[in-house]
Amino acid sequence: MNSVDGRERLRDWSPVRQTIMVVAWCSFVAASVETMGFFAYLDPATVGCTQLPPEAPAIRHAAYAIGFFFFWMSTVVAASLTAYLLCSSRRTGH
Repeated sequence: MNSVDGRERLRDWSPVRQTIMVVAWCSFVAASVETMGFFAYLDPATVGCTQLPPEAPAIRHAAYAIGFFFFWMSTVVAASLTAYLLCSSRRTGH
């Protein structure tokens, strides 16, 4: 498949579907960067604990996953609001 075929397929998508995919992809990338930056400075296994239990690696991985999904959902809300405002301004002509 070449790039022309891909662009033609994209034109077949409805504007709503395109907006949903743009919001999902942009928020995913933003959440990935936020997660890397946040957990570069904070180790979830050591927050609030002086003695690490044997299941510390599982706690750490769960905290990374929860943190990523928190960041993703917060950026989905922000990107959705932005998309809504952009679409509403197009409809009103401003």
